[in-house]
Amino acid sequence: MIKIKTHDGPARLGEWNKQISPTLINYKEINIIENIATPYKIQKEIAEEHLEETLKLAEKNEDKNDIAVIQGAQYTDLRVKCAKELVNMGYTTLMFANTDELQRNPQDLLGIIIETRENINPSTALYFPFATTQIIPILTYIGIDIFDNTRAIYEAKNNNLMTNTNIYPQEKYQITSNLEEENINQLKITIKETQENIKNKTLRNLTEQRATTSPELMSLHRILDKQYMNYILKYTPLY
Repeated sequence: MIKIKTHDGPARLGEWNKQISPTLINYKEINIIENIATPYKIQKEIAEEHLEETLKLAEKNEDKNDIAVIQGAQYTDLRVKCAKELVNMGYTTLMFANTDELQRNPQDLLGIIIETRENINPSTALYFPFATTQIIPILTYIGIDIFDNTRAIYEAKNNNLMTNTNIYPQEKYQITSNLEEENINQLKITIKETQENIKNKTLRNLTEQRATTSPELMSLHRILDKQYMNYILKYTPLY
């Protein structure tokens, strides 16, 4: 559960497990309940079957402080159904599945996250694993509270350096000698930068800066402004 202290647009600055949110966690130190891993591109009937199995496993799990998984493949309605039922079971932290694919599909990403955020309790924390540093500010802006270090470790194993604007192949850019340590450090800086921009009510400025660094982020921004302006305005005070 997240205790919200302030908003900057839909972004929330708060407290989750005694940490300032948005926050960065070590994936090795959390408990994720058993669930049915579901491919992103799959027939809806199969996605529904996997979803029902995931919900049955969640119902059997005794500790509702564990992190539950929002399955449902590419289907927004299934994701929302899964999230709502998990919240009704008592779970207060939910993790999105298939986040690698979502980051490559801006339309789906926005629809799934925003519809989920709008249909569950505001105090429910949303966790988006495997995020790049570049996308963290806009994910926070639309309602994500928790990120982890999995992408930093993955890129280091593939000999890539992450910064807040790009991912560099180490063989071409000899920027650091310890990729994993530097990647995690870049994530920490991005999280802190995002927190401070929420405090200063300038997160939108940061997301616009990041949007100039990649076509995918620019697409996210354009779709967000074109299709979800009411969502943004709902949390944006008039001066």
